[in-house]
Amino acid sequence: MFSNVPKVVRLWLLIGCVMIIVQVALGGITRLTGSGLSITEWAPIMGWIPPMNHAQWMTAFEKYQATPQFHLLNEDMDLGGFKFIFFWEYFHRVWARLIGFVFFIPFCFFLFKRYFGKDLGRRMIGLFVLGGLQGLVGWLMVSTGLKDRPWVSPFSLSSHLMLALFTYCFLLWTYWQTAGNQIPKSDTSQKVFLNALLSLTAIQIMFGGFTAGAHAALNFNTWPDMNGSFIPTALYNEQLSFWKQFLENNTWIQFVHRSTAYLLTLLIVWFWWKNRSAVQHKNLLNSLPIVVLIQVILGITTILLSVGKIPLVWAELHQLVAVALLSILLRLRYLA
Repeated sequence: MFSNVPKVVRLWLLIGCVMIIVQVALGGITRLTGSGLSITEWAPIMGWIPPMNHAQWMTAFEKYQATPQFHLLNEDMDLGGFKFIFFWEYFHRVWARLIGFVFFIPFCFFLFKRYFGKDLGRRMIGLFVLGGLQGLVGWLMVSTGLKDRPWVSPFSLSSHLMLALFTYCFLLWTYWQTAGNQIPKSDTSQKVFLNALLSLTAIQIMFGGFTAGAHAALNFNTWPDMNGSFIPTALYNEQLSFWKQFLENNTWIQFVHRSTAYLLTLLIVWFWWKNRSAVQHKNLLNSLPIVVLIQVILGITTILLSVGKIPLVWAELHQLVAVALLSILLRLRYLA
Protein backbone atom coordinates (compact mmCIF):
# COMPACT_ATOMS: atom_id res chain seq x y z
CA MET A 1 0.00 0.00 0.00
CA PHE A 2 1.40 3.38 -1.04
CA SER A 3 0.20 6.46 0.80
CA ASN A 4 0.07 10.18 -0.15
CA VAL A 5 0.40 9.50 -3.87
CA PRO A 6 -0.62 12.60 -5.91
CA LYS A 7 -3.68 12.24 -8.13
CA VAL A 8 -1.65 13.04 -11.22
CA VAL A 9 0.54 9.98 -10.57
CA ARG A 10 -2.54 7.77 -10.18
CA LEU A 11 -3.95 9.14 -13.42
CA TRP A 12 -0.64 8.42 -15.14
CA LEU A 13 -0.75 4.81 -13.93
CA LEU A 14 -4.33 4.40 -15.13
CA ILE A 15 -3.49 5.83 -18.56
CA GLY A 16 -0.68 3.28 -18.75
CA CYS A 17 -3.14 0.45 -18.06
CA VAL A 18 -5.45 1.65 -20.84
CA MET A 19 -2.55 2.01 -23.29
CA ILE A 20 -1.40 -1.54 -22.61
CA ILE A 21 -4.92 -2.86 -23.28
CA VAL A 22 -4.90 -1.01 -26.61
CA GLN A 23 -1.49 -2.52 -27.36
CA VAL A 24 -2.77 -6.01 -26.59
CA ALA A 25 -5.65 -5.40 -29.00
CA LEU A 26 -3.25 -4.16 -31.70
CA GLY A 27 -1.05 -7.18 -31.10
CA GLY A 28 -4.05 -9.46 -31.59
CA ILE A 29 -4.97 -7.79 -34.88
CA THR A 30 -1.35 -7.91 -36.02
CA ARG A 31 -1.19 -11.61 -35.18
CA LEU A 32 -4.49 -12.53 -36.85
CA THR A 33 -3.79 -10.57 -40.04
CA GLY A 34 -0.30 -12.05 -40.37
CA SER A 35 1.18 -8.55 -40.32
CA GLY A 36 3.98 -9.06 -37.82
CA LEU A 37 6.70 -9.77 -40.39
CA SER A 38 5.81 -6.95 -42.80
CA ILE A 39 8.46 -4.56 -41.39
CA THR A 40 11.84 -6.21 -41.72
CA GLU A 41 13.91 -3.71 -39.71
CA TRP A 42 13.70 -2.60 -36.10
CA ALA A 43 14.83 1.04 -36.63
CA PRO A 44 13.75 2.42 -33.22
CA ILE A 45 14.48 6.03 -34.31
CA MET A 46 13.61 6.18 -38.02
CA GLY A 47 10.85 3.61 -37.53
CA TRP A 48 8.55 6.44 -36.46
CA ILE A 49 8.32 7.56 -40.10
CA PRO A 50 6.40 5.29 -42.51
CA PRO A 51 7.10 5.26 -46.27
CA MET A 52 6.04 8.68 -47.62
CA ASN A 53 6.06 8.13 -51.40
CA HIS A 54 5.79 5.38 -53.99
CA ALA A 55 9.55 4.82 -54.20
CA GLN A 56 9.83 4.33 -50.42
CA TRP A 57 6.84 1.98 -50.43
CA MET A 58 8.43 -0.11 -53.18
CA THR A 59 11.70 -0.28 -51.22
CA ALA A 60 9.85 -1.53 -48.12
CA PHE A 61 7.86 -3.98 -50.26
CA GLU A 62 11.02 -5.35 -51.90
CA LYS A 63 12.52 -6.01 -48.48
CA TYR A 64 9.39 -7.91 -47.51
CA GLN A 65 9.53 -9.84 -50.79
CA ALA A 66 12.89 -11.23 -49.69
CA THR A 67 11.37 -12.90 -46.61
CA PRO A 68 10.27 -16.55 -46.37
CA GLN A 69 6.71 -15.44 -45.56
CA PHE A 70 6.31 -13.72 -48.90
CA HIS A 71 7.78 -16.62 -50.91
CA LEU A 72 5.85 -19.37 -49.14
CA LEU A 73 2.56 -17.71 -48.19
CA ASN A 74 2.03 -14.35 -49.90
CA GLU A 75 3.68 -14.62 -53.31
CA ASP A 76 0.54 -13.23 -55.00
CA MET A 77 0.41 -10.16 -52.70
CA ASP A 78 0.43 -6.78 -54.43
CA LEU A 79 1.51 -3.40 -53.06
CA GLY A 80 -2.00 -2.65 -51.75
CA GLY A 81 -2.04 -5.88 -49.75
CA PHE A 82 1.41 -5.09 -48.38
CA LYS A 83 0.29 -1.63 -47.27
CA PHE A 84 -2.55 -3.24 -45.31
CA ILE A 85 -0.32 -5.58 -43.29
CA PHE A 86 2.37 -2.88 -42.98
CA PHE A 87 -0.17 -0.53 -41.38
CA TRP A 88 -1.03 -2.89 -38.52
CA GLU A 89 2.57 -3.74 -37.69
CA TYR A 90 3.55 -0.06 -37.94
CA PHE A 91 0.68 1.00 -35.69
CA HIS A 92 1.61 -1.76 -33.20
CA ARG A 93 5.25 -0.62 -33.05
CA VAL A 94 4.48 3.10 -32.87
CA TRP A 95 1.96 2.57 -30.07
CA ALA A 96 4.60 0.60 -28.15
CA ARG A 97 7.02 3.51 -28.51
CA LEU A 98 4.31 5.94 -27.39
CA ILE A 99 3.82 3.85 -24.28
CA GLY A 100 7.54 4.21 -23.61
CA PHE A 101 7.37 8.00 -23.92
CA VAL A 102 4.20 8.27 -21.84
CA PHE A 103 5.94 6.37 -19.07
CA PHE A 104 9.46 7.78 -19.30
CA ILE A 105 8.84 11.55 -19.56
CA PRO A 106 6.33 11.82 -16.67
CA PHE A 107 8.46 9.39 -14.66
CA CYS A 108 11.44 11.75 -14.89
CA PHE A 109 9.24 14.71 -13.94
CA PHE A 110 7.65 12.89 -10.98
CA LEU A 111 11.07 11.74 -9.84
CA PHE A 112 12.38 15.31 -9.99
CA LYS A 113 9.34 16.56 -8.03
CA ARG A 114 9.77 13.70 -5.52
CA TYR A 115 6.24 12.44 -6.04
CA PHE A 116 7.48 8.88 -5.55
CA GLY A 117 8.34 7.32 -2.26
CA LYS A 118 11.27 4.92 -2.24
CA ASP A 119 9.08 1.80 -2.54
CA LEU A 120 6.93 3.16 -5.38
CA GLY A 121 10.06 4.37 -7.17
CA ARG A 122 11.50 0.86 -7.08
CA ARG A 123 8.19 -0.47 -8.39
CA MET A 124 8.35 1.93 -11.33
CA ILE A 125 11.90 0.90 -12.17
CA GLY A 126 10.67 -2.70 -12.25
CA LEU A 127 7.96 -1.58 -14.66
CA PHE A 128 10.57 -0.06 -17.00
CA VAL A 129 12.51 -3.34 -16.93
CA LEU A 130 9.35 -5.20 -17.94
CA GLY A 131 8.69 -2.71 -20.75
CA GLY A 132 12.24 -3.02 -22.09
CA LEU A 133 12.05 -6.81 -21.91
CA GLN A 134 8.78 -6.73 -23.82
CA GLY A 135 10.35 -4.69 -26.61
CA LEU A 136 13.30 -7.08 -26.81
CA VAL A 137 11.06 -10.15 -26.90
CA GLY A 138 8.96 -8.50 -29.61
CA TRP A 139 11.92 -7.89 -31.90
CA LEU A 140 13.52 -11.30 -31.28
CA MET A 141 10.13 -12.84 -32.05
CA VAL A 142 9.90 -11.01 -35.38
CA SER A 143 13.53 -11.63 -36.32
CA THR A 144 13.09 -15.42 -36.02
CA GLY A 145 10.30 -15.27 -38.61
CA LEU A 146 12.44 -13.39 -41.13
CA LYS A 147 14.98 -16.17 -41.64
CA ASP A 148 14.03 -19.82 -41.86
CA ARG A 149 10.23 -19.94 -41.63
CA PRO A 150 7.30 -17.85 -42.87
CA TRP A 151 5.67 -17.28 -39.51
CA VAL A 152 6.39 -16.50 -35.89
CA SER A 153 6.31 -19.40 -33.44
CA PRO A 154 3.01 -19.63 -31.51
CA PHE A 155 5.13 -20.01 -28.36
CA SER A 156 6.86 -16.69 -29.06
CA LEU A 157 3.54 -15.00 -29.79
CA SER A 158 2.02 -16.28 -26.56
CA SER A 159 5.12 -15.30 -24.58
CA HIS A 160 4.84 -11.77 -25.97
CA LEU A 161 1.14 -11.65 -25.06
CA MET A 162 1.62 -13.06 -21.56
CA LEU A 163 4.44 -10.66 -20.77
CA ALA A 164 2.22 -7.74 -21.86
CA LEU A 165 -0.61 -8.97 -19.64
CA PHE A 166 1.75 -9.53 -16.71
CA THR A 167 2.94 -5.92 -17.11
CA TYR A 168 -0.69 -4.77 -17.26
CA CYS A 169 -1.60 -6.68 -14.07
CA PHE A 170 1.54 -5.40 -12.34
CA LEU A 171 0.62 -1.82 -13.23
CA LEU A 172 -3.07 -2.22 -12.37
CA TRP A 173 -2.23 -3.71 -8.96
CA THR A 174 0.13 -0.80 -8.31
CA TYR A 175 -2.61 1.66 -9.28
CA TRP A 176 -4.97 0.09 -6.74
CA GLN A 177 -2.27 0.22 -4.08
CA THR A 178 -1.86 3.97 -4.56
CA ALA A 179 -5.47 4.55 -3.40
CA GLY A 180 -4.12 4.63 0.15
CA ASN A 181 -7.24 3.23 1.84
CA GLN A 182 -7.19 0.06 3.88
CA ILE A 183 -8.96 -2.87 2.25
CA PRO A 184 -11.04 -5.22 4.44
CA LYS A 185 -9.69 -8.72 4.05
CA SER A 186 -11.59 -11.99 3.66
CA ASP A 187 -10.72 -15.55 4.61
CA THR A 188 -7.64 -17.31 3.25
CA SER A 189 -9.65 -19.96 1.37
CA GLN A 190 -11.10 -17.30 -0.95
CA LYS A 191 -7.62 -15.99 -1.73
CA VAL A 192 -6.44 -19.51 -2.57
CA PHE A 193 -9.41 -20.15 -4.85
CA LEU A 194 -8.99 -16.80 -6.62
CA ASN A 195 -5.28 -17.55 -7.10
CA ALA A 196 -6.30 -20.81 -8.75
CA LEU A 197 -8.82 -19.03 -10.99
CA LEU A 198 -6.23 -16.44 -12.00
CA SER A 199 -3.70 -19.18 -12.79
CA LEU A 200 -6.21 -21.12 -14.87
CA THR A 201 -7.25 -17.92 -16.67
CA ALA A 202 -3.60 -17.24 -17.50
CA ILE A 203 -3.23 -20.76 -18.90
CA GLN A 204 -6.40 -20.29 -20.94
CA ILE A 205 -5.18 -16.98 -22.38
CA MET A 206 -1.83 -18.57 -23.18
CA PHE A 207 -3.52 -21.37 -25.12
CA GLY A 208 -5.67 -18.73 -26.77
CA GLY A 209 -2.40 -17.22 -27.99
CA PHE A 210 -1.30 -20.67 -29.23
CA THR A 211 -4.65 -21.11 -30.99
CA ALA A 212 -4.42 -17.71 -32.68
CA GLY A 213 -0.74 -18.07 -33.57
CA ALA A 214 -1.22 -21.54 -35.10
CA HIS A 215 -4.63 -20.61 -36.61
CA ALA A 216 -5.85 -23.81 -34.96
CA ALA A 217 -9.51 -22.75 -35.18
CA LEU A 218 -9.37 -23.37 -38.94
CA ASN A 219 -8.79 -27.09 -38.33
CA PHE A 220 -11.91 -27.58 -36.20
CA ASN A 221 -14.67 -25.06 -36.84
CA THR A 222 -17.54 -27.07 -35.35
CA TRP A 223 -19.04 -27.00 -31.85
CA PRO A 224 -19.63 -28.69 -29.42
CA ASP A 225 -17.83 -31.50 -31.27
CA MET A 226 -14.51 -31.18 -33.10
CA ASN A 227 -15.33 -32.24 -36.67
CA GLY A 228 -17.64 -34.97 -35.39
CA SER A 229 -15.61 -36.11 -32.37
CA PHE A 230 -15.48 -34.87 -28.80
CA ILE A 231 -12.01 -36.43 -28.38
CA PRO A 232 -10.27 -36.27 -31.79
CA THR A 233 -8.14 -39.21 -32.89
CA ALA A 234 -5.24 -36.91 -33.82
CA LEU A 235 -5.01 -35.59 -30.28
CA TYR A 236 -1.49 -36.98 -29.95
CA ASN A 237 0.85 -36.77 -32.92
CA GLU A 238 3.49 -39.49 -32.63
CA GLN A 239 5.79 -37.61 -34.99
CA LEU A 240 6.11 -34.72 -32.51
CA SER A 241 7.91 -34.68 -29.18
CA PHE A 242 5.87 -34.20 -26.00
CA TRP A 243 6.61 -30.47 -25.79
CA LYS A 244 5.94 -29.85 -29.47
CA GLN A 245 2.41 -31.18 -28.99
CA PHE A 246 1.70 -27.86 -27.24
CA LEU A 247 3.19 -25.76 -30.04
CA GLU A 248 2.65 -27.56 -33.34
CA ASN A 249 -0.24 -30.00 -32.88
CA ASN A 250 -3.29 -27.89 -33.71
CA THR A 251 -5.65 -30.64 -32.57
CA TRP A 252 -4.11 -30.70 -29.12
CA ILE A 253 -3.91 -26.90 -28.90
CA GLN A 254 -7.60 -26.38 -29.64
CA PHE A 255 -8.69 -29.35 -27.50
CA VAL A 256 -6.86 -27.96 -24.46
CA HIS A 257 -8.20 -24.45 -25.14
CA ARG A 258 -11.77 -25.76 -25.27
CA SER A 259 -11.40 -28.08 -22.26
CA THR A 260 -9.84 -25.37 -20.11
CA ALA A 261 -12.67 -23.02 -21.10
CA TYR A 262 -15.28 -25.51 -19.85
CA LEU A 263 -13.43 -26.04 -16.58
CA LEU A 264 -12.84 -22.33 -16.01
CA THR A 265 -16.49 -21.51 -16.73
CA LEU A 266 -17.73 -24.10 -14.24
CA LEU A 267 -15.33 -22.95 -11.52
CA ILE A 268 -16.19 -19.26 -11.97
CA VAL A 269 -19.93 -19.94 -11.90
CA TRP A 270 -19.46 -22.08 -8.80
CA PHE A 271 -17.41 -19.33 -7.14
CA TRP A 272 -20.12 -16.78 -7.93
CA TRP A 273 -22.88 -19.08 -6.66
CA LYS A 274 -21.06 -19.74 -3.41
CA ASN A 275 -20.44 -16.02 -2.77
CA ARG A 276 -23.57 -14.51 -4.35
CA SER A 277 -25.05 -13.52 -0.97
CA ALA A 278 -21.93 -11.62 0.09
CA VAL A 279 -22.52 -7.95 0.88
CA GLN A 280 -19.06 -6.76 -0.15
CA HIS A 281 -18.15 -6.32 -3.83
CA LYS A 282 -21.59 -7.53 -4.95
CA ASN A 283 -21.55 -5.74 -8.31
CA LEU A 284 -18.09 -7.08 -9.07
CA LEU A 285 -19.12 -10.61 -8.17
CA ASN A 286 -22.31 -10.44 -10.22
CA SER A 287 -20.36 -9.31 -13.27
CA LEU A 288 -18.39 -12.57 -13.30
CA PRO A 289 -21.03 -14.95 -14.76
CA ILE A 290 -22.11 -12.27 -17.26
CA VAL A 291 -18.59 -11.75 -18.57
CA VAL A 292 -17.97 -15.51 -18.69
CA LEU A 293 -21.19 -16.04 -20.68
CA ILE A 294 -20.19 -13.33 -23.16
CA GLN A 295 -16.74 -14.89 -23.47
CA VAL A 296 -18.17 -18.35 -24.15
CA ILE A 297 -20.51 -16.98 -26.83
CA LEU A 298 -17.64 -15.08 -28.47
CA GLY A 299 -15.43 -18.18 -28.40
CA ILE A 300 -18.08 -20.42 -29.98
CA THR A 301 -18.92 -17.80 -32.60
CA THR A 302 -15.25 -17.40 -33.51
CA ILE A 303 -14.91 -21.15 -33.98
CA LEU A 304 -18.05 -21.48 -36.11
CA LEU A 305 -17.06 -18.56 -38.36
CA SER A 306 -13.46 -19.77 -38.85
CA VAL A 307 -14.01 -21.01 -42.38
CA GLY A 308 -11.01 -20.28 -44.57
CA LYS A 309 -9.85 -17.47 -42.31
CA ILE A 310 -10.22 -16.35 -38.70
CA PRO A 311 -13.04 -13.78 -38.23
CA LEU A 312 -10.99 -10.81 -37.09
CA VAL A 313 -13.67 -8.84 -35.19
CA TRP A 314 -15.01 -11.83 -33.27
CA ALA A 315 -11.56 -13.15 -32.40
CA GLU A 316 -10.40 -9.73 -31.21
CA LEU A 317 -13.51 -9.26 -29.06
CA HIS A 318 -12.84 -12.71 -27.62
CA GLN A 319 -9.34 -11.61 -26.59
CA LEU A 320 -10.48 -8.30 -25.10
CA VAL A 321 -13.21 -9.93 -23.01
CA ALA A 322 -10.56 -12.35 -21.74
CA VAL A 323 -8.60 -9.30 -20.52
CA ALA A 324 -11.78 -7.98 -18.87
CA LEU A 325 -12.30 -11.31 -17.09
CA LEU A 326 -8.68 -11.33 -15.96
CA SER A 327 -9.08 -7.78 -14.60
CA ILE A 328 -12.23 -8.65 -12.62
CA LEU A 329 -10.62 -11.70 -11.06
CA LEU A 330 -7.51 -9.68 -10.23
CA ARG A 331 -9.63 -6.99 -8.60
CA LEU A 332 -11.47 -9.58 -6.50
CA ARG A 333 -8.13 -11.07 -5.50
CA TYR A 334 -6.85 -7.64 -4.50
CA LEU A 335 -9.92 -7.04 -2.35
CA ALA A 336 -9.80 -10.52 -0.81
